[in-house]
Amino acid sequence: MSSLSLECPACGESDELRGRKEGALILVHCDTCGHEWPRDPDVCPRCESRAIVDRREPMFQKARGTQQSIIAFRIIHECGRCGNEW
Repeated sequence: MSSLSLECPACGESDELRGRKEGALILVHCDTCGHEWPRDPDVCPRCESRAIVDRREPMFQKARGTQQSIIAFRIIHECGRCGNEW
């Protein structure tokens, strides 16, 4: 499993980023240098493939002793070509 590391293409910052939805795209803004760029959520940010698979991953909470309960699911996006997850 690999994880996505989103970086500003202008300065390389990876922590001071925020995004907002604009139609089908996400506009990502770098608070460090002020650069803004579009990102298509249906395209892998690593290899630019459109072979995206969404899978549900359960989130557990320990109830009593060793008993666990599923309390929610989170969606994991995975690239079918390179295996990148985000």
